[in-house]
Amino acid sequence: MKQTALLGRTAGLRPAQSRRLERLSHRRHPEAYGADLLTLQRLAAESTELELPLSLVIDGRGLCRLLWVGPLEQSGRLLERLPGGPRRQGSDLRLITCVGRAKQLDPHGSEAVVGLDLDPQLWLRYGQQPGSGGYWSAAAYLPGGDPSHPWQQQHEDDLSELCQWIPPERQAPPQAAIKPSGLEQVLLLVLSPSDPETARREIAELEGLVRSAGSLPVGLVVQRKASGSPQTLWGEGKLREAALEARRLGASLVVTDRELTPAQARNLEHLLDLPVSDRSELILDIFAQRAASGAGRLQVELAQLRYRLPRLVGRGLSLSRQGGGIGTRGPGETQLEKDRRAIARRIDKLQRDVQKLREHRARIRSSRHGLQRFALVGYTNAGKSSLLNALSKPAAGEAVLAENKLFATLDPTTRRISRPNPAGGPPQTLLLTDTVGFIRALPPPLVEAFRSTLEETLEADQLLLVVDLSDPGWVEQLNTVHAILDELGSDTPRRLIGNQIDRCTAQSLEQARKLDPQALFVSATAGLGLEGLREWLFSDQPPLG
Repeated sequence: MKQTALLGRTAGLRPAQSRRLERLSHRRHPEAYGADLLTLQRLAAESTELELPLSLVIDGRGLCRLLWVGPLEQSGRLLERLPGGPRRQGSDLRLITCVGRAKQLDPHGSEAVVGLDLDPQLWLRYGQQPGSGGYWSAAAYLPGGDPSHPWQQQHEDDLSELCQWIPPERQAPPQAAIKPSGLEQVLLLVLSPSDPETARREIAELEGLVRSAGSLPVGLVVQRKASGSPQTLWGEGKLREAALEARRLGASLVVTDRELTPAQARNLEHLLDLPVSDRSELILDIFAQRAASGAGRLQVELAQLRYRLPRLVGRGLSLSRQGGGIGTRGPGETQLEKDRRAIARRIDKLQRDVQKLREHRARIRSSRHGLQRFALVGYTNAGKSSLLNALSKPAAGEAVLAENKLFATLDPTTRRISRPNPAGGPPQTLLLTDTVGFIRALPPPLVEAFRSTLEETLEADQLLLVVDLSDPGWVEQLNTVHAILDELGSDTPRRLIGNQIDRCTAQSLEQARKLDPQALFVSATAGLGLEGLREWLFSDQPPLG
C-alpha cells in the first residue's frame, strides 16, 4: 500500500479538511514530469480555506510522498520526513507548492534552503487563485549557482501549461563538486578582521586545520566582526547565505573560526539546520587523530570531555552525528550520551591518571640530571620535528614524524646529541626535546590537559623558538608562542631560530635579526646552518647571528 505523509500544521484541521487533504495526497500525477491540473486546483482551494500554503512532494512514478501543511520554513529536512525509508529518497522528486496568500512566487529565505535540501528535479510554484481573464500565474524553478538567488526561474506560464511542461535535463555536477569518498565536506564560517592580510592568513589557517582533520573545505562565508549579534555572532542574513551555500555545495558540516558558547552553538545549528563545530572542537579532533601513545590519548580524552561537558545539553545535531566526522572522535558517542555525573567521574579518573603521568615524566627528567637540556618550541608546522631529525641524525625507522600538516606530532620526543670533546675525554652530550606545536587561540582545556607534556618545555635549560621565515605570518606566530609561554609561567631563556632560510626573503631575515640580534638561521630540509647551530648548542659562548 502506498505510504503518504500528511504533516505540518495538521493539529487544528477539522476532520473534513483532513479527509479532503488525504484524498488529494492519494491522487496520481503523470510520471517523470508535470502534474495533475485538477489536483492542483483543488489544492489551491484548500489553501484558500486554510489560509496556509500547501506543498506536495511527488516521486518519479507520479505518487505523492508527502503533503505539507503550512510554510515550508517550518518543515526542517523534507527528505527525513518522507515515509518509506532511504530507498524512497531518490533524485526523481518533484516539489509543488501553492504559495497561499504570498504575492511573489520566487522561493526565498529558509524556504529556499528547505527546497535545496530536498534537491528536486523541479519546483513548481503557483498562486492561490487565477487572476483576471482566468490566467493562473505559475512558475517552474531549478537550483541555481548564485547564493543570493539559489533558485532560478526556468519557465513562467499559466498553471495548465506548466502542468504539461517538460523541464530541461539537469546537468550532472562538475567533477570538483562531487564528494570524494570518505571525506566530510565542510563550509567555513568566518568573522573577518578589518586587516585583509590578517584575514587571509586566518582563513588559510582554518582551512589547513580542516584538511588536517581529514575533511574537505568546499566553501567560505565571511562577515565583518562588528556586524553580528551576541546570540549567534553572525547576522541573520549572513547565516541564511551560509545555509544556502552549504546546500549548494553539499556541505554536511559548518566549522566556525571562533569558539562558541553552548547557547551560540545551539542557535547556529537551529538557523543553519546543520551540525556546527567551532575552532576549538576542530583542534581537539585533530589531537584525537594524532594521539598515538597511551599518554597522548589520555590527555586528549580529558581535554575533549572538559570541553564537551558544558555542551552536553541541547546540542542536538552535532552530538547526535555518527561516524568519523569532526567532533565525533576520541571518547566516542556512547561516552557523550552518559549523564553529567558519569562524565564528571570519568574526568576525575583521567585527572588522576594525568597526575601519575606528570610524576612519571618528572622522574625521567630527574634521571637526566647533569645533561644540558634544550627544547624546540614554536608554532605548529614551523619545522621543529624536521630540525630535530636533522640535528640528531637518527637511524632508519627512528626519525620523528615530520609532515607538512598542522599538529603532525603530539608526544614529546627527546634525543641525545653528542660530539667529540675538543679538550679530550668523554664526548659532549646534550638533550634536545621536540614538543607539541602551538597555535593561535589554543583551547584552554587542551592546554590544561597537556600541561604534563608542556612541562618538558618549561623545565628545559633553554628554549629554541623555531619560526618558519617563509610564512608571511611568522611574526604573529612568534608573538603567539611568546604569549602562550608567558601564560604558562615560563621564565626559561629563549633564542630565536629562523628556519626555511632557503625559501624566505631578505626582509624576513633582517626583521628576525631586529627581534633577536643573536638569532640563528637554518634550513632543516636543505641542511643549511646546521653546523653553526650544533656548534652553538655545545658552546658556552654561542656565536652571534
